[in-house]
Amino acid sequence: MKKIITLLILMVLLIPSIFAKDGLSVGGSLDVDMGSNKDTIASGSLNVEYKPIDVFSLGFKLTGKTDFSESLTATPAIFARLYPFGGAFLEGSMGGNILWKGNVINLNNLVAGAALGWRITSGKSYIEPKVNLEYIFGAPEPYSWSAGVGAGYTF
Repeated sequence: MKKIITLLILMVLLIPSIFAKDGLSVGGSLDVDMGSNKDTIASGSLNVEYKPIDVFSLGFKLTGKTDFSESLTATPAIFARLYPFGGAFLEGSMGGNILWKGNVINLNNLVAGAALGWRITSGKSYIEPKVNLEYIFGAPEPYSWSAGVGAGYTF
């Protein structure tokens, strides 16, 4: 009985935050990505973020990178963000790489990332200039960084 009451109290506390001003956000970004030993490539992401309280959020993102000639990389990842003050945020993420090169698909690399950015809101819309740092475990060129801007909508 205690578990049911605890679950009901938790639902009563969390359900209103889904529909609150900062409850659920959907967005995307365009970035310029530079690996440790490779040329600049284009990258972008689509993300869904749930922010139950003002200073913390959880989410899922799908990042894609391409050099427009021979390879395409997709990285599904989960992330957590801290908003220490104003619109500034610190993000940590963990996911895995899916690499298409020619007709070969590789699914073997774990990816950890960090980002620093600023969310600028206008009504329910936002833009986010940000810088990302990424480490790809087991890759010959493990470090990657990118800079870009994101935009989205908060429900």
